[in-house]
Amino acid sequence: MKHTRDQLRATEGAYRRAIRAIENGLPIGDTLEMIAAASTRVDLNRVLSELEHSRHRSRLSMFAGGIDEGLSISDLGRSMGFSRQLAARYTHEIGPVG
Repeated sequence: MKHTRDQLRATEGAYRRAIRAIENGLPIGDTLEMIAAASTRVDLNRVLSELEHSRHRSRLSMFAGGIDEGLSISDLGRSMGFSRQLAARYTHEIGPVG
């Protein structure tokens, strides 16, 4: 999450610089070049994707541990704010536990 936060801050800084540059009359094409808009977008998308992947792995670990401790799929889903169907999908994804 720290890496994501750092990337969000960097992206926010780039976008703030872009806004100031445009407000000061710099053409949009030059502004986008100035902030390396393409790589800024790609970097942010990569970090967000990594975060989502990590969150997913964390949920799977929680489900595996919960099932191993005897919690029901419904209890796990309710505790995590998931529908019963999504909880069942996570449980199916982790496979046999125990």
